[in-house]
Amino acid sequence: MHKYPHISSALKTIFNCEDGLSVDVATALYRRNAENSGYISELKAELEAAFSDYSTSWKGALLNDAYEVFDAESEEEARDYAKQILWDPIFGP
Repeated sequence: MHKYPHISSALKTIFNCEDGLSVDVATALYRRNAENSGYISELKAELEAAFSDYSTSWKGALLNDAYEVFDAESEEEARDYAKQILWDPIFGP
């Protein structure tokens, strides 16, 4: 996720399980933060690049040594969850 600093930051600071926010609250906070931060265009570009790059490991992005968002069984499950929390709030389902 080093190629995608805005995505990585959102996962680490907003969606981190240790913070105890529900998915709905975290998603609303993520959307509001993205809209008000001034970097929405950069975030959109990162999301488009990350989701079109099939070498992106969403499983590793969601669960690693730095933070834990979601422990997916498979890469497909991780990608689906990442789409739900990262893509859909910005671009729509």
